[in-house]
Amino acid sequence: MTIHRGLRVAACVLWLTGSGCTSLRELPRGEYAARPQRDHVRVVTRQGLLYEFDYAKFVADSVVGFKRRDVESRLEEYTIFGLPLDDVARIATRQVDWTRTGMVGGGVLIAVIAAAYHASQQNGGGGGSGGGTVRPPPQ
Repeated sequence: MTIHRGLRVAACVLWLTGSGCTSLRELPRGEYAARPQRDHVRVVTRQGLLYEFDYAKFVADSVVGFKRRDVESRLEEYTIFGLPLDDVARIATRQVDWTRTGMVGGGVLIAVIAAAYHASQQNGGGGGSGGGTVRPPPQ
């Protein structure tokens, strides 16, 4: 029983830390075309317009964003929108923030260890050698 409980706790901890915390990270202008495609892209234009794309492809002088459309179809349909890089003020991408994920995962791990320690103290310290004082049943 204790082994199954430990496995469940370990699976929960792995699930929580595996999902991760994400944050938007702004890309420096020189790194826009460092990779030909990026996922979860947010573009702000010089006019102040905001565009969020599922993914974007970068070509020599423009960015082409793809946003999945919610339609009932067997095929995924995307809206495609192109912007010249001269009109772009900022580009940010959503990435896993490993520092925040580690802090949350560490906090969860500490809470689980503290709860397990508290439970073992409530149970009289776990199993023993079988010796000791035997108390009579209450009357």
